[in-house]
Amino acid sequence: MNDRKIMDKAEAKVYLLYLLKKLNEISEKKDIPIYASGGTCLGMLRHQGIIPWDDDIDIMIFRKDYNRFVEACNEMLEYPIVLRTRENDPYFYQEFAKICFICDDGSYSELAIDIFELDNTNPKRKLFRSVQNLIKSWLYTAKMFKVSKLGYGSYNPGSFVKRSVLNISSVLSLKAMDKLLLKTLTAEKKEGDYVINWGASYSYKKATYPREAFGTPKKMPFENTYVWSEQHPEMILERLYGKNYMELPPEDKRTDHGVQKFICSAIDLDQIRKEIDL
Repeated sequence: MNDRKIMDKAEAKVYLLYLLKKLNEISEKKDIPIYASGGTCLGMLRHQGIIPWDDDIDIMIFRKDYNRFVEACNEMLEYPIVLRTRENDPYFYQEFAKICFICDDGSYSELAIDIFELDNTNPKRKLFRSVQNLIKSWLYTAKMFKVSKLGYGSYNPGSFVKRSVLNISSVLSLKAMDKLLLKTLTAEKKEGDYVINWGASYSYKKATYPREAFGTPKKMPFENTYVWSEQHPEMILERLYGKNYMELPPEDKRTDHGVQKFICSAIDLDQIRKEIDL
């Protein structure tokens, strides 16, 4: 039986805007450029806030700024807020980082701001990128499988053949998988005209963006606060959603993640509302 309890959208928005406030403070104090990504970028232009049926915030950061960003988060974020990464959580298998809450039982909240790194890429190197994508996908699935075998996930590969291949892959340590993944994602060393968000849920071809779209981040209205945007967010959105990205999708296409409710006695929802003026 599934006893998963989904958080109310209004409550999720309060927590997300609180995390966004903390993220903006870090970005501004440490002078680290960040950019709205995916649905957050779309919500910024189309809704001036979180898409009504969505329940997360997505941000992009250049790989060269990532280590500095991690250091800044470790310095400025206070319990129960934490930056979750592959570096500080060996059982974390996502290809991006998360700013989230530590729950009373020691787990991490599903509700989070996702932080995606932008890497160099060259669309003309089609075979090279295709191999990168295959290795990345294999390493992601292999770690998810091994983590589940260790009791920290629920991934089931289904077929006997796939399970057998993944069992062979499991000879690699979790740390070795992480190192190989980082080498794969950063294999393109030349800083050219394009960057890629390897952690995106979109295809790697869609998640390849012109570098000129970014530039110096600019403040854009978002709910009762702001997000940092690319200089040309339309260049990102057209690649992801097509030229008609400002049109609302049909109601049956308005899906969300359905984040699970969490218990964290170290935070006071009413106090958070006051802090973010909601």
